[in-house]
Amino acid sequence: MAPRLLLIPVDDTDDSQKSFDWVLSNLFKDKDEVHLVHVIPRIAFGAAAYALPAVDYTPGIDRDKYEAAVRKAEDFIVRRFLSRFGADVETTPIVHIVKSETDSESVGHIVCAKAAELDANCVLMGSHDKGHIKEFFMGSVSRYVAHHCKMPVVIVRNIC
Repeated sequence: MAPRLLLIPVDDTDDSQKSFDWVLSNLFKDKDEVHLVHVIPRIAFGAAAYALPAVDYTPGIDRDKYEAAVRKAEDFIVRRFLSRFGADVETTPIVHIVKSETDSESVGHIVCAKAAELDANCVLMGSHDKGHIKEFFMGSVSRYVAHHCKMPVVIVRNIC
């Protein structure tokens, strides 16, 4: 049987790490192909939001801020997620760091597009408890993915 391809969106929060730990404990099987995806906001490296395409270099981007944002993402992904795989696990996770806007719809769209591109068997993601008012104004990436993704989606909620 071919290994499953699991897509796991991650960010630098305790909620994301707790959800990831739950996935490792309850759904992950050795030899699953694991893809972690993280979206870096363009604003984090000096690009004007919504005005520039997501590319590796765009004139006007503060290159130092861009490289610092990528390093920060790499550091927390190693610390919070890659280090959680046991030494005996044969899986080598693949990390996708995507530069884009970070409103809920655009991040959700990126997750859905990556799942389709990879032909993922499942998208496994956490849900942040932002509260009703904040979620109303900011939206919810997990809600967007649940409603728009063509692949099965598992949302891990409120892990203590």
